Amino acid sequence: MVGVNVNTASRELLSYVSGIGPALASNIVAYRAENGDFRSRRELLGVPRMGEKAFQQCAGFLRIPGADNVLDNTAVHPERYELIEQIAADNGGDVEKLVKDASMRRSVDLSRYITKQVGLPTLSDIFLELEKPGRDPRATVEVMEFDDRIKDIHDLQPGLELNGIVNNITAFGCFVDLGIKESGLVHISQLCDRFISSPAEVVSVHQHVTVRVLDVDYERGRIALTMKGVPQL
Repeated sequence: MVGVNVNTASRELLSYVSGIGPALASNIVAYRAENGDFRSRRELLGVPRMGEKAFQQCAGFLRIPGADNVLDNTAVHPERYELIEQIAADNGGDVEKLVKDASMRRSVDLSRYITKQVGLPTLSDIFLELEKPGRDPRATVEVMEFDDRIKDIHDLQPGLELNGIVNNITAFGCFVDLGIKESGLVHISQLCDRFISSPAEVVSVHQHVTVRVLDVDYERGRIALTMKGVPQL
């Protein structure tokens, strides 16, 4: 869904794309260095060792921002370009207008274009992609700011309240990353003021939490934490 920008991706990143191994990835980077940025997906067929089969596998994952064809910066595979062009023409416009004009897209009767090869789910996915060409579908990740005063376990003292991230859940509690080498344990009895049968009722992995230090065993590297009575983020 995110795709890879073929004009900026490294050889290592490109090698993970379906249909592209290390050798072909190196050829893409070399071709790019010699000929400049790719302007279209079809131009990739000029890369040594890029055959039709490899192109079919990788094309949908590669993005070209600013390409001559706006579809080259979407997850829509080139084998569907002709269909989209036909849909645009049938509705009184071209592909660029279909992408920019939401009312035009809403007026399209997708059922008219269902075939044995392309079902309604595929058509719906294509139109969802046309709504956001080039946009990253991943949600914005909230960044946790750890206390910069805490460099290692010896900076911890009972009573100190800290922000952390739940990095593991067990039957007896959860472990919280405090931004140092050792993670702290919030025992199940310290997660909240009510009875719970599983820590998963209160916390989830990657959840941002605020904890209070109960005890620190500096020699054994163990940190006991509590969330009881601690206001959460």
